[in-house]
Parts: sequence; C-alpha cells; structure tokens
Amino acid sequence: MGRMLGRKGGALTYLGPDTEVLGDLKAKGQVRIDGLVKGSVYVEGELEVGRTGRVEGERVEAGSVQIHGEVKADLVAQKVSLSKTARFTGTVRAQVLDVEAGAVFIGQSLAGETKALEAPKEA
Repeated sequence: MGRMLGRKGGALTYLGPDTEVLGDLKAKGQVRIDGLVKGSVYVEGELEVGRTGRVEGERVEAGSVQIHGEVKADLVAQKVSLSKTARFTGTVRAQVLDVEAGAVFIGQSLAGETKALEAPKEA
C-alpha cells in the first residue's frame, strides 16, 4: 500500500480518511483516495484507492488504477490492479487486469484488447 505515492514527479491529489466528496472528482497526475467519493472519478494519470478508500459512482476513468479499498462503479483504464483487500462491483474495461488472490470482484470484465477500452455503442 502506498507504493504509488511519490513514484513520479507531477501533481499529487490526496483525499485523507476523514475526507468525503459528494460529486464528481476530476484531476490530473496522481490521485490517492483514502476517504469517500460519492460520484464519478476522472483522472488523467494514476488513481490509487487505499484500504480505507471508497468510491461509489457511475464511472471511474484513469490511465491506471490500483484498488486496495472498495469501488462500486464502471471502470475504464489501461491497467487495473486489485489487491487482496480490494472489493470491486461493476464492469471493468482494461488492457491489463490484475486480480490478486483474496480480492472480491462482482461484475464483469473486458480485458486484453484495445477495443475493450472503447465505449459501448448506444442503442
């Protein structure tokens, strides 16, 4: 946990354990969530949801996502990693999906192909 922080230069957005965001979150660079976000999350860069972090929204988009806490949303990223403490509910669209033993994954995944990242066609 915390491996992402400080790894590369650039902006870092950190939401601590006692932080609650009601609404969409948009950021560039690195984002770590240890609190609660009730809304969609859009990150141009890396997103890490810590053990105490929770995201409950319609959509999460980022370059890469590491989940140690809980996410209930549809997720789109190049790379998604779920650690053994992760709880994910929704649909994942990713080039690379890494699920550690012990992680809870409820939903579906489309991974491994470039077209997995394409938005579904609206009827």
